[in-house]
Amino acid sequence: MKFRIFFLLLLISALSCAQVGSININVFDDFTKKPLTASVRVLGSDREAVSGQGNVSVTGIPSGTYTFEISAEGFSPATLTDIDVVPNQNLTFSVGLIKSVNQIEEVTIVRKTYKTTAESPLSLRNITSEEVQKNAGSNRDVSKAILSFPGVGSTATFRNDLFIRGGSSAENKFYIDGIEVPVINHFQTQGASGGPRGIITVDFIKDVDFYSGAFPAKRNGVLSSLFEFNLKAARKDKLGYKVILGLDDLQLMADGPLSKDQTWSGLFSVRKSNLQLLFKAIGLPFLPSYYDATFKVSKKFESGDELYFLGMGAKDNFKFNEDAEPTLSNLTLIDRLPVSPQWNYTVGAGYRHLAENGNWLFTLSRNMLDNQALKYYRNIELPQNLVYDYKSQESENKLRIDRNFTISDYQLSSGANVNFARYYNSSVSRNVTQNSVNFDNLASEFNLLQYGLYLQGARKLFDDRLQLSGGLRIDGSDYSENTNNPLEQISPRLSASYKLTERFALNFNTGIYYQLPVYTALGFTENGLLTNKSALKYIQNTHLVGGIEYNGPNSLRFTMEGYYKKYKNYPFSLRNQISLANVGGDFGVVGSEPLDSRGFGETYGVELLAQKRTLNDFYGIAAYTYGYSRFSNAQGTLLPSSWDSRHILSVTTGKYFRRNWNVGARFRMQSGLPETPYDLQRSSLVNIWNVANGPVQNYALLNSSRGNLSHQLDLRGEKKWIFKKWQLTAYVDVVNAYGSKSPSALPVVNLQRDAQGNGVIANPTAPQDQQYYQLETGENDGSTPLPYFGFIFEF
Repeated sequence: MKFRIFFLLLLISALSCAQVGSININVFDDFTKKPLTASVRVLGSDREAVSGQGNVSVTGIPSGTYTFEISAEGFSPATLTDIDVVPNQNLTFSVGLIKSVNQIEEVTIVRKTYKTTAESPLSLRNITSEEVQKNAGSNRDVSKAILSFPGVGSTATFRNDLFIRGGSSAENKFYIDGIEVPVINHFQTQGASGGPRGIITVDFIKDVDFYSGAFPAKRNGVLSSLFEFNLKAARKDKLGYKVILGLDDLQLMADGPLSKDQTWSGLFSVRKSNLQLLFKAIGLPFLPSYYDATFKVSKKFESGDELYFLGMGAKDNFKFNEDAEPTLSNLTLIDRLPVSPQWNYTVGAGYRHLAENGNWLFTLSRNMLDNQALKYYRNIELPQNLVYDYKSQESENKLRIDRNFTISDYQLSSGANVNFARYYNSSVSRNVTQNSVNFDNLASEFNLLQYGLYLQGARKLFDDRLQLSGGLRIDGSDYSENTNNPLEQISPRLSASYKLTERFALNFNTGIYYQLPVYTALGFTENGLLTNKSALKYIQNTHLVGGIEYNGPNSLRFTMEGYYKKYKNYPFSLRNQISLANVGGDFGVVGSEPLDSRGFGETYGVELLAQKRTLNDFYGIAAYTYGYSRFSNAQGTLLPSSWDSRHILSVTTGKYFRRNWNVGARFRMQSGLPETPYDLQRSSLVNIWNVANGPVQNYALLNSSRGNLSHQLDLRGEKKWIFKKWQLTAYVDVVNAYGSKSPSALPVVNLQRDAQGNGVIANPTAPQDQQYYQLETGENDGSTPLPYFGFIFEF
């Protein structure tokens, strides 16, 4: 019956003619946020519209994918790329234009296709919602789409662990419309930022500003990357709906006006996972499932002021697949992975007030993470088999005030932030470290105050050819004497950009950045005392970046950047004698152990990017990174870190075809990551294996071997059918299409088992502390292709 309905839809679509939609674009000064009188042109056609009071409406557009050029007198033009016009819908977008000092009419201003700012003239990439959705292998997940850019490395194909320019995933920060969102992934690794699946609804995103350096002074705690998610405006004509029926999840969305005068509007989304069904079908040994929800409600005042409320949250559950094929790899995963339910939320409000020469932005938010993990030896739930029972909560209440204003030809920004945090941990844990088996009984609860101030200014000189920006921020915390003096965390930064010609520019940035260690590290206790309080400091990272940029015709862009990052005061594990810069790319908790701040390191490299946004129905990105990442060991010697991938190559391309077809592909190749060998002799001891549930690494040989060359091909295809008042899209997304070899070269290690499934002890008559298991070793299974497909209904 379902197939008959589907083929009926195909028949109707063949007989249907293309319908029309419309687009509404709010145009404003990107710095002051004040509305501009502007014009909008639909590229590739003669259609054009002019705004009144910053609002441009283009109507009667045939359904399809378009690029819009927005221009205003005295401002550099900008574009909206790959906008999908849907029948019987009024889409709404907001575009900020950057003021041009050069007012000479005879000079032709090159249209601004790719975003840069005064404080970040380099190391800033912008990706739109449409680019994310058509990016092969991303499956509508921003974190996976970012893999197309230079400087971005990853671990496993099914996880969103991003290490940027050789830094760990704990060094990334995320903001949505000015509100910090610490958790953006389901099953997020506590103390890091990775997880197997993103939470953010890509359909609500207008675009994402991704910084790999040159961070603006208004953002604190950023060491490796900053993600600024900008949400789209809700449609203005009526409530619209979108339904996604996917192999991996089911999602319902709505957006539109919430009041008769259209001053109130909202975006709403709920999603339920089908991922457990997919993982079971392809035979994976673990079955994650989740729910998430997102909303934004905003009020637009006649004065141009805006009040908005934002919220997102997720609930995650986990169980094992008892029907998975009992391969050595599957059995090993089942033995090691815990049952780990998790939930989190972020809620906040923002108010933007337009002042005479700029604007104010006030944001207030609260976020919370509840993370639990339960593990028994071989998953046999007996008291004597308990390995750990972990329960932890992190909550934060944040207030930010930002002010943009102008003085003469200077653009200035200033502000302050305050963060009231609470950390709670009540856990018991047995764990194996380099030289011991530990029993931790954690009972931690403490409050923390963090605060910061910043000032940043920019000016253009020599008819816009030279652009300079300087900034300064200070940060402090009442955690300890090592963190409470903000003058010890002074963060200066300087950026410069010089246009050699209208298409070539030289760019430069340097700065010092600080980040407070994660709450799991700050809150670790022994005998009721905060063990690390007197030892931990703010992590310091000094950046030096330079590059050249070419913006060619037909939306073509080339960049080359060199970077150097020097780390100081990195948390260092006293038990394993390694820097925490080497961990965070797997499930679990990072930082809950005795630490000090002796760690240091450096990363450096060169990045190349060639990018072409959609023109003549073709788009593509090619990126290459050659880099080093090295951190100190116990002897103070710099060794390759766990993220020291020498070469990262990514090629992403796609094309639109007739009858609303779009196909794309992405190929990624990454040289093998450093790995720490197992100590199999120690691992085989009964007293060690029964706690570790697997082999333990020999950190005396930290990262002394390398994994396999990692490469994969991702494919995506989609087809749209346009009806009178709605649109249907069918898509297929295949991650790792040919099932490449496992990135890890470490052997799979497990117990030799008897008929009852118990480990075979080689010397059962020996004393308990000398008994050891007979081990079985093998190769990792190849990486599993992950197919996703589904249908998108838009009304």
